[in-house]
Amino acid sequence: MFRSVVARAIAATFMLAAPAAYAHAQVTPGSDAARRDTLNEPSLPRDVARQVIDLYNASGTTRVDGVLDVAADRTIQGDVAVLGGPATVAGHVTGRLLVINADLTLRPGARVDGDVIVVGGVVDGRGQAYLGGELQIHRQVLYFRMEGERLIDDTPTEGESHWWRWRRHLDRRSYATIALTSAHTYNRVEGLPIYVGPTLVNTVGPVRTRFDGQLIYRTSGGFKWDSASVGHRVLGELRLGRERGLTLGARLYDEIAPVESWQLGDAEVGLATFFLHRDFRDYFGRHGGSVSASLFAGDDQSLTVSLADERWASRDERDPFTLFRNNQPWRANPRVDDGRVHVANVTLHVDTRNDEWNPWAGWYLDADFERGTGDFTSFGDVSADLSPLASPQPLAGERDRRPGRRTYSRGFLDVRRYNRLSPEAQLNLRVVLGGWLSGDPLPLERRLSVTGPGALPGFDFRQPASLPGDAGQCAVLGIQPSGAPAQCERVALAQAEFRGALHVGLPFDGDLWDHVAVHTGASWVVFADAGRGWLIGDSQSELAYRSRELPPLSTFLSDLGAGIDFGSGGTADVASFGVYVAKSLSRPSQPANVFVRVRRRF
Repeated sequence: MFRSVVARAIAATFMLAAPAAYAHAQVTPGSDAARRDTLNEPSLPRDVARQVIDLYNASGTTRVDGVLDVAADRTIQGDVAVLGGPATVAGHVTGRLLVINADLTLRPGARVDGDVIVVGGVVDGRGQAYLGGELQIHRQVLYFRMEGERLIDDTPTEGESHWWRWRRHLDRRSYATIALTSAHTYNRVEGLPIYVGPTLVNTVGPVRTRFDGQLIYRTSGGFKWDSASVGHRVLGELRLGRERGLTLGARLYDEIAPVESWQLGDAEVGLATFFLHRDFRDYFGRHGGSVSASLFAGDDQSLTVSLADERWASRDERDPFTLFRNNQPWRANPRVDDGRVHVANVTLHVDTRNDEWNPWAGWYLDADFERGTGDFTSFGDVSADLSPLASPQPLAGERDRRPGRRTYSRGFLDVRRYNRLSPEAQLNLRVVLGGWLSGDPLPLERRLSVTGPGALPGFDFRQPASLPGDAGQCAVLGIQPSGAPAQCERVALAQAEFRGALHVGLPFDGDLWDHVAVHTGASWVVFADAGRGWLIGDSQSELAYRSRELPPLSTFLSDLGAGIDFGSGGTADVASFGVYVAKSLSRPSQPANVFVRVRRRF
């Protein structure tokens, strides 16, 4: 029995965090990281590639091809560029340090006066060294060729693989693969969703076509072959342009979708579900199709318009295996509003962060406007529906359950700013605004909440309301629908965190510190959060406010916390591991919450 449990834990952890396993073989012709087959790896942004190449080719740059080891008593004047590496610095670099397609290790006492730029590699020991400039880490490799001593950009076109560049007898600009992968999550409705199917790509100049067809198998149902256990996802895409252009797409799908996905990532939700028997999301079935058009500028800026025709349906929780508390009952998956819905979306995405998984500087913005019109046949339970447009006005705990057409508009905005204050400290800020804009009350699939480790960690996730109005999930005291669904029609949340390098040592002054201190790759983090949710209506209560009103700031929930981020976890989806404690300020009688995150808070 013990061996079986351990085997399941290892397998689930791998499937949650590991990338897709492809049926075609991948070849590495040579040791240079730039010669990897990167069939599914995005290219380094053009502006970054240009900056790297210009610095490498500059006349004043000291160039190193291969291993660089700067001893503690050595000083290199000016800029240094390392190609292929690895690079280890224990001494002093007076200028900028560039590492291309290799890893960088910074030893205790290392000093780099200028910027540190690493492409195609990782940095170890960033908290042990003094960095006088900006730290940039780009996980994508730089593709290049040499012309004499000069580095020339040789980035493949979209869809082109370096297998093709190094094996000319195969045309890798057009390829076919069979993918077998998990959805990188685990939940109480699906268990571990497994995807299998072909991918076909054809590239001719700046035009790329792509087709993906995937069968979805949901392991929570055992070996049954029915609509609850089997779904599908089919994608067709036409991309016009390389760095800038237009993408046209069409999708068909029968999948399980989360009600709220903005608070925690898929991997975090999956790990909490599998190990702790606690699912931090709710789910509904989504079956239909969509078409979309997107203007893009690189991988970090896009404006997308989409139209969808979908059937939304409630799904019951099932009983997937969990490593601990496997005999405990699951929180019920709440009933939602069932019906056929036409959904129009406009989404703006901008990301100027220096690194997606460990950002130190830049902006992140996601803005979405959605308008939906649906013919609903049944409705999930809510504590109260106070919208002035609800007809007739229901009593608390009731809702207009008559089938009919509903039309709503909803907005969602997530803005983050990352500020590097020094080589070891940064101040990060985030604002989230979302919810009802016009029309009928939001369907339960589009409601929101702000309690739990992904938003206000000082407040327990989906706990029964302890006051007449619960501003965390908008549940009325004493009226809690099955599963404790998110019920807020609007939310506002502000988060701030200050983090710095963690050093452990004896309290000595001067140079002795460098000899007795233990420098780590971890960071200390202190943070504060404030936010709340509310309903739209004319009722005089702590939950309902008119559409043009903002609740008083005195009614917002707030917390304060601290923790330790132990650094990289080794994969993109699990980029760090941190332990934190948060304490409610607005409700001081509540005990402090201790929680774990397997990526940065935001």
